[in-house]
Amino acid sequence: MPAPTRYVDAGSGTSATATGTAMRSFEQLFSVQRPDAVLVCGDVNGTFAAAISAAKAGIPVIHLEAGIRCGDLSVPDEINRVVISRVAAMHLTPTARALENLEDEGIEPERIHFVGNSVAEQALRELDHAAGNGVVESLGLVPHGYVLAVFHRPDNLADASWMAAVLGGLGDSSLPVVMPDANAFVSAVGGASMTVPAAITTWPAVSHLHMLSLIRAAACVITDSGGVQEEACVLCAPCLTVRHCTEHTDTVGTGANVLVAAEPGAIVLAIADAVSRHRSWAQPARWDRAVSDRVVRALRRGIQPLR
Repeated sequence: MPAPTRYVDAGSGTSATATGTAMRSFEQLFSVQRPDAVLVCGDVNGTFAAAISAAKAGIPVIHLEAGIRCGDLSVPDEINRVVISRVAAMHLTPTARALENLEDEGIEPERIHFVGNSVAEQALRELDHAAGNGVVESLGLVPHGYVLAVFHRPDNLADASWMAAVLGGLGDSSLPVVMPDANAFVSAVGGASMTVPAAITTWPAVSHLHMLSLIRAAACVITDSGGVQEEACVLCAPCLTVRHCTEHTDTVGTGANVLVAAEPGAIVLAIADAVSRHRSWAQPARWDRAVSDRVVRALRRGIQPLR
């Protein structure tokens, strides 16, 4: 594959305008550079834009984190996932269930490779550094003595009733609540003419390594983030997901993650249950430190362009 001389950051904007801008950027890039293939990861709009642009240019698409499904096409990311699967030439799945989903959708088995979860691998590889960096104590927190909250999905932050429920539930938590990377959340709260309860401490963005430390040492994690669900699972932190469905069904199956309704009372009860939950469960298959090795082996087998 030719070495790239220019990169395009498509971002993860949710608007049609942002996605259209990203697609035009990728189309321009692919008209100048002709890689042998384009690897895209996840399901954000930037991923969608890159995959569609590459497919339109006749460049094979490799999808990392392929095949996960929440089963609800009202979820914007689910549309991205389904469409990317239709144009991808190679599918690298994080779970056995994701492989089955693709086969059920008619994807040829020889195009699907069960490689495991790259998010889990990254968290495990950084685990030793996350354990010893002292960030939890430096922030005045007691290990297993706080709730970590991470909310960033634009569709949730645009829903005033959802926001009010989350604020009500977190405000009544029996443990202090800390919320790093909270700028978008705080802005949405202000835009809805609400206030953040005193029980919630908000911070600007933290490094990924510090976030892993905060997840690992939390009494529980409450979130709407797909990536945080995966990291909490592999770092053995009980997770609560305030959504009606999740694409990371294996985290629920292991007992690491529980779906919670956007209701203040339900959130309070779920936090109380989570902090008393046993912090050990069997990890999903291939959520380990060898995911990238399996990705490389899949790529070396060769990519079959779509007919």
